[in-house]
Amino acid sequence: MDGPEVFSVAGLKRGSDYDGDRSLNSQAINFLNSQHQQSYQRVVDFDLHAVFLMQEFRAEDTIQQIITMISTTFTKEYPPKNTLQQQLVNAAKLVNQRIQNYEQQPHMLKPFCLRFPTYSDVLKHCMELQDKCEVLPNDKMVILIDEGGVCVGVGLPPKPQSTQSIHTPRDRRATDRLDQFVNDNVLQSVEAPMIQSGEMSNQFPTSQFPLSTKNKGEIRARPEAKKSTCSFQAYGFGLGSPLSAGAADKTIKFATYSIKKIDLQGHGDHWKSDPKPNLPEPLRSNPGPTMRGLVELRHDMVFYHRISYWINKVFLPDASSIAESAVKYLEKKASTAVKESIQVEKNIIIAARTITVNTHPNTHRDRNNALLMDSVFFFGNHIGGHFLLPGLGVAYPGLHGYSFHGPFRILFHGVSQFHFTEDITDPRRYSVAMWSRASSFSAIARFSAHDNGNEKFSDDKYWLPLYPEYNPKITSDLLKAEVKIAKKEAKKESKKRQKTKN
Repeated sequence: MDGPEVFSVAGLKRGSDYDGDRSLNSQAINFLNSQHQQSYQRVVDFDLHAVFLMQEFRAEDTIQQIITMISTTFTKEYPPKNTLQQQLVNAAKLVNQRIQNYEQQPHMLKPFCLRFPTYSDVLKHCMELQDKCEVLPNDKMVILIDEGGVCVGVGLPPKPQSTQSIHTPRDRRATDRLDQFVNDNVLQSVEAPMIQSGEMSNQFPTSQFPLSTKNKGEIRARPEAKKSTCSFQAYGFGLGSPLSAGAADKTIKFATYSIKKIDLQGHGDHWKSDPKPNLPEPLRSNPGPTMRGLVELRHDMVFYHRISYWINKVFLPDASSIAESAVKYLEKKASTAVKESIQVEKNIIIAARTITVNTHPNTHRDRNNALLMDSVFFFGNHIGGHFLLPGLGVAYPGLHGYSFHGPFRILFHGVSQFHFTEDITDPRRYSVAMWSRASSFSAIARFSAHDNGNEKFSDDKYWLPLYPEYNPKITSDLLKAEVKIAKKEAKKESKKRQKTKN
């Protein structure tokens, strides 16, 4: 837990009764600011943009073939018509520039995308690395940067609990709520192996369900994990939902060595006669106790939602601004159910959650997620459970209170084996993932264009951009600015309380 427990819970039974959200938001900002100032930055052998391109094409297409197909398809006369197409065009330009730089200066290290030119090569490379992932430092923020200067991950240690706090510790409130999921049989805690000691036998943390040529990282959970998992989306579409027809960005279709222009979404004018697109709605995997628990968890994890929110705001300022604008448009135009759901969210741009207990997932990527920073937080009394990133050759601690944030649509990620000591009576290892689905934002862009006269297929002001180069100064300046704002708001709040007392 987060240090000494000095708190009082008298009369505070529900997270929604707690009125200290502003304080928790301020704590999140200040914690990120202090952690960023002393962060450990690590350059990893990876190219996020190149791998993104490969994942959207065929496994045997080389990066040069991919770039050629994109550049010959999308031109000034034939520009991108939706978010995905624009992202592919921009990624191709950036990767091509890196290749050209190398060709002009061959003494440079050969780019990742030329050493592993196809997605099949990348998969094999990841499989070779997955059993020898180096464990990263556990006492400070870790920022991972690829060869293009792009931030591909942020690891955060737990925030120490103040010894003077009169409130329930953040992690205690979250864990108590998660325990209630098990007590209410919303989540079924699977039996996990016990060991006497916290010492792990392997030199490197490894997954029980690694990447393979069979699953290729496309399947997150095994069938037996269903009972130990539940999900919620404040807004979205179910996978394969007919409501998302015409709204979700479609994958690219190919001829032998080219893109099929005739099948590209938004090109031509036949789409103008399509039915009016739907906006995303709140989604719950189960009603009753599950929904009740998920609603309570929203209030009991405010600090962690704000951490996820601010990670996006300071590491992806442009993308998060566009995403926030899109959600505000959704709140204005969508159903009352969506409006009410958004208004109580503590992170409106990463507003979907998946909770698991004592579950070892397959090493996978979340191929339907938006190009934002997803988050995963860990709670429990387990040993081990490192967060594995085989494509980067590293692992981050996954013990109680730790979290990792990154582009999980692109990065393969998994969990190493975790255990419990024999003296633990209620063995629990929780994972709370926060994510967003790409179809939610593409649907908003499509709906906005239709609502504005249906003259273009998708409204480009809601197109999420690619992951940018990491700029430490910009990130630092943004955090410092938010710290000042939080301090001003705290002073105003204090004055209001004083007036009320008087």
